Formats: sequence, structure tokens, C-alpha cells
Amino acid sequence: MRERDEERRAGGVTDPMTETTLRAAPQTEAVEYARRLAARTMRTWALMDREELVTAIVAELVANAVRHAGTALELRLLRGSGRIRVEVRDRAAQLPRLTVPGPLDESHRGLFIVDRFANSWGADPVTGGKVVWAEVDI
Repeated sequence: MRERDEERRAGGVTDPMTETTLRAAPQTEAVEYARRLAARTMRTWALMDREELVTAIVAELVANAVRHAGTALELRLLRGSGRIRVEVRDRAAQLPRLTVPGPLDESHRGLFIVDRFANSWGADPVTGGKVVWAEVDI
């Protein structure tokens, strides 16, 4: 597992960190590590009002990767102009699909939650797997 904070230089001015990354094995502990990283990152970026949304999205996307892909995964949090982008990359080719759970269903809620909390989301095939992403406006 690895965390990384970077600074970007633009026109000689140092902007605070714009990306955080976590690499993890496909184990249930990865969800808690990812939640903690997301919460800490939102505080570092002074975006406490988005902390709950982002950590919920992170938890669902990482849990889906652990459960359905079962491969090593990488979480990236990116701060862009007016948005936070959450990306989870895994090594499985199958793209996720949104299902609407019934009131008594105890599973298949992950993307439904992401769909409700994010301004937009999607999944893109990449060499060696896929990236599932979601964006939250700030």
C-alpha cells in the first residue's frame, strides 16, 4: 500500500497538493484505508463540506473493486478546477453496471449510492483492466 501527495508548480507558484494515491491488495481492509485517506485528504484540501460525500463514494468504489475484481487496486483522488475526481483502477476487464436495488436487497447498492452522491460517474476500459470514476463538484 502506498500513499503519495504531490505539489504542482504553475507559473512559479506552488499549488497545494492536487493528487493522492493509494495502492492496495484486494482485501476488505482496503476499504477502511481508502476511507481514512479520503477523509484526511478532504481535510488537507479544506473541503470538509465534501468529506462525507467523497468518503462514501470512495468506500463504495473500493468495495466494488475488492468484491468484484479481486485484483490489486489503485485509488486516486484528484482535485481539479471546481471538482474532486475519485478513480479506482483494477485489473478486471468487466465494466460495472448500475442496478436499482429493491428495498430489502442487502447488496448491489454500491453504484446506486455513487450515482446518488456524485455529479457524474463512469467506467473506462484501460490496458490491463478498467478505471471506475466519480466526480463531485466543489
